[in-house]
Amino acid sequence: MRPAKQSPRTCDDGTLRWYCGDTFSITFVFTLKDAEGNPITPSATDKITIQFNDLHDQLIKEFSSTGSNQVVVNFTSETTQLFKEGVYNIVAKFNSDYVTTLLHNNKVIVE
Repeated sequence: MRPAKQSPRTCDDGTLRWYCGDTFSITFVFTLKDAEGNPITPSATDKITIQFNDLHDQLIKEFSSTGSNQVVVNFTSETTQLFKEGVYNIVAKFNSDYVTTLLHNNKVIVE
C-alpha cells in the first residue's frame, strides 16, 4: 500500500490538488507590484477575489479579502461538498483603481 499524498498540495505541474471530501484552509499570498516593479500595499477598499469555477466557467465558490494581499480559502465540510471529483479552475483578481488578473484559469484537480 502507498500512503496518500498531502492534501491539499501544489504539484510540479502547477495544479492545486486535494482529495474529495477533505476539509482544509489555505492562504493565498499575492505579491503585488506596479508597472515599475514597486510594491503595492492594498488600501482599505482594495479587494482580492478568488473564484473556483467548473470547466464551463460556472462559479462554484468565491472567496475574497479586502484591504489585504492575502485570501484565506477555508474548505469547510459545507464547501467541500460543492466539489466532486474532477477538474476545476481558479481565477484571482485584484480590484483597486483598476482590475488586475492575478491567476487565470489555473487548474484544480479534486481526486
